[in-house]
Amino acid sequence: MVFLALILVIMDVPLVWAEEETGRIVITTEGIKEMNVRTVVELLNRIPGVDAGENTVSLRGSRMVKVLLDGRPINDPLSGHRAIRWNLVSINDIERIEIYKGSGSGAFGDDSSGGVIIIKTKRPEGGKGNIEAFGGNFNTKSCSINYRRNIEPFGVGFSAGWYKKSGYRDNGDKDKRRAGTKISYSPSKEHSFDLSLDFASEDSGRPGLPAYPTPRSRFESETFGSSLISRIRSLKSGTHFSRFRRESRNPDSGLETILKSWSFMEDLKRKFRGISTGINFEIAEVSGNKVSTKQEKKCGIYLAKDHHFKALPLTLSGGARCNLYSEFRNIFNPEIKLSFDRDDFTIQTAVVKTNNTPTFLQRYYESSTTSPNPDLGTEKAMNYSITFSYHPIKQIEGSITLFYNRIKDRITYARGEGGIGKYENFGKVTLKGTEISCKWKLCDSIEMKPSYVYLSAKDNETGNRIPCKPEHKVRFDIRYKPLADLTLDLNTKYVSKQYSRSDNKESVSGYFIADLRADYYCNRIRLFMKIENLFDKDYLYGDGYPAPPLTWWTGLSCEF
Repeated sequence: MVFLALILVIMDVPLVWAEEETGRIVITTEGIKEMNVRTVVELLNRIPGVDAGENTVSLRGSRMVKVLLDGRPINDPLSGHRAIRWNLVSINDIERIEIYKGSGSGAFGDDSSGGVIIIKTKRPEGGKGNIEAFGGNFNTKSCSINYRRNIEPFGVGFSAGWYKKSGYRDNGDKDKRRAGTKISYSPSKEHSFDLSLDFASEDSGRPGLPAYPTPRSRFESETFGSSLISRIRSLKSGTHFSRFRRESRNPDSGLETILKSWSFMEDLKRKFRGISTGINFEIAEVSGNKVSTKQEKKCGIYLAKDHHFKALPLTLSGGARCNLYSEFRNIFNPEIKLSFDRDDFTIQTAVVKTNNTPTFLQRYYESSTTSPNPDLGTEKAMNYSITFSYHPIKQIEGSITLFYNRIKDRITYARGEGGIGKYENFGKVTLKGTEISCKWKLCDSIEMKPSYVYLSAKDNETGNRIPCKPEHKVRFDIRYKPLADLTLDLNTKYVSKQYSRSDNKESVSGYFIADLRADYYCNRIRLFMKIENLFDKDYLYGDGYPAPPLTWWTGLSCEF
């Protein structure tokens, strides 16, 4: 790729600036509505190569994914694997979602070797609102409300929601609440200010593995975040504050852990003569009953530029980022992308270097089974990918992606003598594979979306496969619209066998599941119903936890 670019420069091919960045998936409000999804997790699971759970997400097998809500990270620094606080996000508030698979670290920083997901909420406009309520088995209950209104030059939006269920296992109940507001001020076309405030809480049981149940273990968390996005002509500023709190209790083992964290971040961006520039600064602190107070700082500087070759349908994108840390070695990460786009055929390729930093919990947390390791260092990653897209006719489009992700100094929990372990940097890991997806509209009423993901995830030192990463995933989604206002969706998924231990001595069998959803629109009222695990399959997740049996809910949504 670089060799081809050098040849074009030597040939003195004329250049002009390109405005669009390659290698991202963009889903707008209209696309979200068309997908008929209820949550962000449900939306993400419709995309090949993306797997989202109740508080997780992975891109191409990697959980090192940075998730930004209006520019503010919602990855929990108090978790061992950067849990995502999805309960801060209302699907009805989203204006657009951008997904960068294996890229995005140049503009958005570290901890993104898997990629970046950007969620942008709507600005208050008009006088629009939505109220939704549904219920289902396992005593599931939920209600939410969203409302936005603007009186130039001001706008105000409000969102709140509540979700509760008893769960399908003993001590598997959940009680979640959230509330948020957004205030906008636009005195002119060149100036705008958006202030967002979000709060979420959760009280839930932790039932444990079937072989090691924890019938009285409880978990509580609170998350608060604020963002002030300012645009003053060509300068864009993001000022963010986040606070996380979590408490775990298990009276049977005498465990009680309280962790608190806060962070402040300032992000400045400007495009100058075709060059995108940015600088951000962050300070973060952690404390708790088993952790002494620690404070860290980091700073990032990046440059990026896109070139369009006038004589050829090529776009060359280059960039670099320098990360400066108070606790780790400074790191320089370059990236380069090349895109060929002609009529109905597109080729995109990318090479990206990035890094992942250890969390507060991995470095300072101490319990009966974990000792702290304040000397834990960063992971280094290289991502390579090439995508071929083909759109021969209006009714058919498809793509195939080859990807390769190499990680050095991987952060892994290692158990030592006496059953006490700690997180350490050791080993090399390779994630490589293929994504294939297709969209075929047979007629106005029937649309099919098959996809296949092959993933080879191996520890280079031992040759063993990485746990909880199946080799094959196949999805087949079909949509049928017998009436203009009625939509039926059948979503099927096959997941192959996956190992549950790093020594590959235990594994979880593959499984096939199907979900069914129906949506009916009547003016501003939408009636919906969904059944998950339609055939009531009994299966396990890769970590050994039992998956839910047949689950259903039904409800309505009303716009006003």
